[in-house]
Amino acid sequence: MEGTSSYQSASSLHQRLEDILRLFSRAGILVVESRLHASAVDLVLNKPVESSLFKEIYRELLDRYSLLAFQLNTVPPIVRIVEYRAGPSKLEKYKWLLAAMTIITVFLTGLELSRSLEELQHLTGGTQPFNKYWTALLYTVFFLVALLSHELGHIYTSKRAGVRYEGPILLPAPPIQLGFIGTFGAIIFTKTLPCSRRDLARMGISGPLAGFLVGTLIGFIGLHLSPVLPPEMSGVLIEEGFRPIPVSTLMLELLLRSRVTSGVVVMHPLLFIAYVVYLVTFLNLLPIGQLDGGHVLRSFTSIRTHQYIAIITPVVFLTTGSLLMYFYNAGQFYIGLGLLALVLWVITGRAPHLGVANWYDTSRCVLCLVLYFALLILTLPLPLL
Repeated sequence: MEGTSSYQSASSLHQRLEDILRLFSRAGILVVESRLHASAVDLVLNKPVESSLFKEIYRELLDRYSLLAFQLNTVPPIVRIVEYRAGPSKLEKYKWLLAAMTIITVFLTGLELSRSLEELQHLTGGTQPFNKYWTALLYTVFFLVALLSHELGHIYTSKRAGVRYEGPILLPAPPIQLGFIGTFGAIIFTKTLPCSRRDLARMGISGPLAGFLVGTLIGFIGLHLSPVLPPEMSGVLIEEGFRPIPVSTLMLELLLRSRVTSGVVVMHPLLFIAYVVYLVTFLNLLPIGQLDGGHVLRSFTSIRTHQYIAIITPVVFLTTGSLLMYFYNAGQFYIGLGLLALVLWVITGRAPHLGVANWYDTSRCVLCLVLYFALLILTLPLPLL
């Protein structure tokens, strides 16, 4: 997951105007007029700055002068320059405390999942050695690896794009004993915008893709550690408090079919990690606001189109759920998903997505779009009616 921070500017920027103009002159860019504002400088150009040259100017202004440049799609073309003053987020000072709390709550979740497997050992008369504390520790390590791989994917592409960021910061949540999974995930705060649409798309898709791949690898290990019981044991499991998962995904079904068996698979905690990763990946891919899917969508659309699609998304889920409820007495899950999407829109989707620093950029990452739809299909929640 990603967050954004605002930029602040100050009148001291005006004192650097001569340096800015010299930089543009050395780059062969003709500045027709300089317009001074209280917190910005607008440089009126005779023609737009080419994308690769703008990226060089953008990075030099940021690295050398702590200034941000935005090439606005206006007539005539304008490069707006403001001072970069993005301080640390409020969460940054508590990141180690939040990390420690997350480790504890994730471990408690793993302990509960492991306890269930320990009970299954007694139920089936298994003789294989099983230590719930060791399994909970293993679950904690692998869960955090899957969680951080998502954020490291964002960090890798952000560094390549020259985007400044802060994080990752782990966010704790109630453990499964209290009805949740021990964490709300992790977040990085992007402090600057990428220059190109291609970079924005790569930043959006890299996190979900990395998390998906690592989660699948962990899930494959967990699948082969999961006990498989005869189908006739289903009733006994339910009596003992075990419940079938309420929703699945196409990728989870493919993963389960990679192990040839005709019995009932009882999820090992490591397989549960893959299950959670798929569901969280789908939520992150929703084309809303500052979610990862919102970044990919914005790289291909205008601000207005992006906002329309964002508000339509929860409506689609709510409508689908209502129709399923009417015709099949099912669909509660999609109604819940629609309400969650609506909450995400309220939190992160109401404000316009600024997109990129260079509004003239027309680059595209077609591979990112292909990967986006592939991940969306593979992780789409499928209610088990």
